[in-house]
Order: sequence, then structure tokens, then C-alpha cells
Amino acid sequence: MATDDKGASLIENLRGALGNAGAASFQLMGEDLSLVTGAALRAAAARYEGELASLSPELRDRFEAEQAAFAREAHHWLKRHNRSLHGRTQGYLELGRRLDFAYPWPVVALLGLCQVISGLDRNHAYGFLGTTAARIPLPGLDALAKVIDGVDDVLRRTNRAIFADSVPTVLYALRAHDLRRSGALPLAQALLDGPLPPLFDEESRRLARALYEGLAIEDPAERFARLSALTVEHFSREQAIFSHHMSFADNRDGSKLMARLARVKRVPAPVIERGRGGARVVFRDFALPDGFDMRDHEARVEAFGRAFVLSVTGSREDYATAVRYVERRFG
Repeated sequence: MATDDKGASLIENLRGALGNAGAASFQLMGEDLSLVTGAALRAAAARYEGELASLSPELRDRFEAEQAAFAREAHHWLKRHNRSLHGRTQGYLELGRRLDFAYPWPVVALLGLCQVISGLDRNHAYGFLGTTAARIPLPGLDALAKVIDGVDDVLRRTNRAIFADSVPTVLYALRAHDLRRSGALPLAQALLDGPLPPLFDEESRRLARALYEGLAIEDPAERFARLSALTVEHFSREQAIFSHHMSFADNRDGSKLMARLARVKRVPAPVIERGRGGARVVFRDFALPDGFDMRDHEARVEAFGRAFVLSVTGSREDYATAVRYVERRFG
């Protein structure tokens, strides 16, 4: 934890409280928020004031007004869309349209939601067996019910948290992009270089800045390549959120069952299939490496990145097919 006169951000204080230098700002939207103290708020305010003072005087008031406007916009999006799986599909689609689908991440998020919905359906089927534990004292059913409840909670927690973390980051980049297009370039750059919103960390800044820079690329092929690569990085942060919430489900009572459920051999994933009628998106089983364990973060990022990101961003034509698919399915 930083203790100098410049203060410490909320995430720096949280890292100190947890003893975890790798803690991310999305944890401030969960149980870890309870570790934020009044002293942490004072330190964060001191940090903000110091960074604000480093901006040129003519920008400070406009900077704070822009951040306040961003906060209202982000709150509107989260309140409107982050209430259900269906609401999130509409939020991702609206965000994709606002980006003119230049950034593949919302489309990839929608394709991932297809897999989440499928997973919840399977989980509820298993859960039907678990509910009999309250009436039929069969060995193992009580543990099964606990594990199924934990997995269901992880999927919903993760899905909600990804939206809450990622959408404001994209909106922040878009706000800076719009300012640049309106001729307010110094203010746009100040948003990305100055004091961060309280629930952002440096990775949030890096993603927002990279999206801002990518949207400025005029050559369509180069822009697509840059923003497709950024989607892979954004996807990795999503998986970090998944790993964080997955830790809650690994309870002692069902640890053996949880380990068994975590050893997955295949997942349904999007594939671009070409035929006489043209290209289309279909979901096929994607074979996972031998010994794959869902709890292995690095293995999951690598395998799921190939299954859900690279599978639809291999070319601009493939990506256009994916855009048409999500427009038809969720529009």
C-alpha cells in the first residue's frame, strides 16, 4: 500500500489490505469493497487531487465535467442493461452498433453469452437432480446440490461483473474518441492520461487508451488487425474476472465434485462455416487439451481465446459473418 504524501488509489489500498499486488479494480464491485476504509478514501482523494493539479489549469474544470458526464452515462448503461442475461445481450449489441462494430469485443462477448446460456441450461438440468436431496436421502446428492448452486452462482456473478467492468472501459474510450473528433484533443488525452475514475485500474486505462488509438486508424485492414488483437487482451481480463469468482465455488464439501466438473473435454464454440448459401456461424464442439481444468487460468485463456476470439476474427470476412449472426440472433 502506498503511504507517501501523494496518497494511494482505491485499488492500491485494496491490494495492501489483501496482501495481493495483483488484485484488480473489478474486485471493488464485490465483497472486497468492504475492506475499503475511511483512511483509504482520504488517501484516494489526496491522490486524485494531486493528479488533477498536474493538468493544465484551463483543462481541470472541463476534465471533471467530462468525468462526471461519463459516470452518469456508465451508470445509465449498467442500470439499464446489467439486470439479466437478456439485458446484457441488448447492451452488448447496442455498444457494438455504437462502435460501428469496429471493435470485435462486444460481438465476441455476445458469442460467449451463447455458451454461458448453454452452461446455465446444463447446470439447471443437473440442479434438478440436486433438488431431490431435500426429499430423498441418496448418497452424494446433498454435495451435488451445493456444487451446482456454486457453479450457477459463479456463472451469473462472472457474467454480471464482466459487463460492469468492461462496458464503462469501452464507454470511456468512446468519450475520448468523440472529444477528439469534435476537436477537443487535449481534453481527450487528459481523460486517458489524468486521474482515473475510482473503479478503474491501470489495465482499464491501458485498454481504454488502446481502443482510443485503434479507432483513430484510418486503414480498415490495419484497424481491424489492431482491434482484433486488443480483443484478445480484453478477453484475458474477462477470464481474470471468471477466475476471481470461481474461487468462491471451490468449497470443502464438494471439492471432489467440483474438481470433476472442472475437468472439461469440450465446449460449444462459434465456427465460421462456408457453403453454397454463403458463410454462417455455427456452434461446434471445441476439443480442449488433455487434462484441461477450468480452474487453470492460463490454460483457459489460451484455449478459450482460440475458441471464441480467434475463431471469428481470423479475417474481416469471418468477422462480418459473426456480426450478421449476432444482429439476427439478438437484434
